[in-house]
Amino acid sequence: MRYILKPLKIAGFVLLVVTFLTISLAVDLTVGNEKSKRLYFSRISSFYMKMALAVLGVRVNLINPERLAPGRGSFMVCNHLSYIDVFAIFSNVPAVFVANSELEEAFLLGTIIKYSGGVFVERRVRARLLQDMEGITGMLDLGLNVVLFPEGTTSDGSGVSPFKSSFLAAAEGREVLPLCIKYKTVDGGPITPETSPLVYYYGDITFFEHFFRFLGLKSVTAELTALQPIDTRGLSRKDISDIAYREISTCYLDG
Repeated sequence: MRYILKPLKIAGFVLLVVTFLTISLAVDLTVGNEKSKRLYFSRISSFYMKMALAVLGVRVNLINPERLAPGRGSFMVCNHLSYIDVFAIFSNVPAVFVANSELEEAFLLGTIIKYSGGVFVERRVRARLLQDMEGITGMLDLGLNVVLFPEGTTSDGSGVSPFKSSFLAAAEGREVLPLCIKYKTVDGGPITPETSPLVYYYGDITFFEHFFRFLGLKSVTAELTALQPIDTRGLSRKDISDIAYREISTCYLDG
C-alpha cells in the first residue's frame, strides 16, 4: 500500500505546488499595491496549505479557534518541530512568517516561501537586525498576521528550546498570540522514538530527504493550541520572550 501511496502523494503535492506558484506569480505580476499583494499571497497560501495537509494525510485539531482572528495584524509566536508547523498554522489563519535568510536561495523552497508572503531575516548578522525588524513591523502595520518561531530552528520534540528574543522587539506594544503545536499520532498510533524522526525535522537530514520519508506515512494528527494573548504594553522583548516561552512550554509538556 505504501508503495502506491507515496507516488500518489507526490503527484498530488506537485500539482498543488505548480498551481500555487502559477497563481501567485500572476498576482505578483498584476497587483501593484504591496498590501493587496501580501493579502493575496497569505490567503492563497492558506488555501493551498489546507489542501496540502489533505494530500499529506495530516489532520490538525485546533484548540481555542476563537483566538485566531484573521487580518488584524497579530504577532504570533510558536514552538517549532517541523516544516509541517507552517502548513498547520497557515491552514487555519492567513499569515506571513519569518524565515531564515538562507532559505531564500534554497531550490524551490525560497520561491514557495516568497509567494507565501515570507519575511526573510538574517539571524546571524546583528548589523541587519534593524532592517529585518522594520520588515516585520511593516507587515504588522499592513494588518497582516505574522508568525515567528523564536527557537530559531526546529527541535527533536523532547521539549521547547530557549527562545531568541531579538525579533520580539517588533512585538513591543502589540498583542502577542502564543501558539503551541504538538504531534499526537502517526499512522493511528502514538509517536514513539522510532517514528518521531519521520515527523520532527531536525539534525543534518535535508528537507527533501525528510519530506520523502514523510510522504510514506499514511496519517499524522497534530494539535494546535491558541493560548491566552499577551498584552505587551510596558514589557520589554525579553519579558515577552519569557512569558511566551513559559506559556508554550507548559502547554507542550502538559500531555
